[in-house]
Amino acid sequence: MTSAAHAAQWRLMNGAITSRHEIAAALGWLVDAGVDTVVGDTPFAWLSDVGPVAPAPAPVISAPVVARSEAVAINVDSLAALAAAMAEAYPAALFADGAGEIMIIGERPTMADAAAGRVFGDAAGALLDKMLLSIGRGRDTAMLANIVALPSDRAATPAEVAAFAPFLRRQIQLARPRAILALGQAAASALTGSTAGINRLRGRWHEMTDGGIAVMPTFAPAHLLLHPGHKALAWADLCAFRARLDR
Repeated sequence: MTSAAHAAQWRLMNGAITSRHEIAAALGWLVDAGVDTVVGDTPFAWLSDVGPVAPAPAPVISAPVVARSEAVAINVDSLAALAAAMAEAYPAALFADGAGEIMIIGERPTMADAAAGRVFGDAAGALLDKMLLSIGRGRDTAMLANIVALPSDRAATPAEVAAFAPFLRRQIQLARPRAILALGQAAASALTGSTAGINRLRGRWHEMTDGGIAVMPTFAPAHLLLHPGHKALAWADLCAFRARLDR
């Protein structure tokens, strides 16, 4: 691209072009660059410095909200009643899927999970299915859940974890699993109370801070999709998990 064309392109995007020749030169450069869609009628300086973008504010969940969650969760005596109570408090929430002697707990449902209408219904969930099958398990032998039940593609905030903690705690009490496989840092921390990284937590048995149930932290399937080199470590964790169940 010539310096003249670059200058014309910059002036076009800043609404400073008046000459037909300059307009033709700038539009010609856009066509050569592969632009084939108009996104608006108003000129916008796409190359200008817009400054730092402020992150979206995290939802504020107050102590009274957590107390209400505790009061609701503690008064239910079945998983079905707990699912109904959660749906009333958080209509968009995805409750656990499945049932069995073990629980698989991740961080939160993704928007793909929400579209599928089930926990771990995305590509990471497909990998989780393979992980379970590798140790002779499946969705029909496990309860799949998350520490936060509201779907989103961002990380769970501490406030969200706190709001859903009473529901998760009651769910575990009612399900009475023999052991829990914690998928990823957030789930492992929420269940064990440890602030250590997942690389330090994984591969070793821990106990829940409330209830004494054995917890095996490992990498989340979404992490393994991005870092396939860690699958060997996750396999070792799964083998340790299976060995305890086979006792």
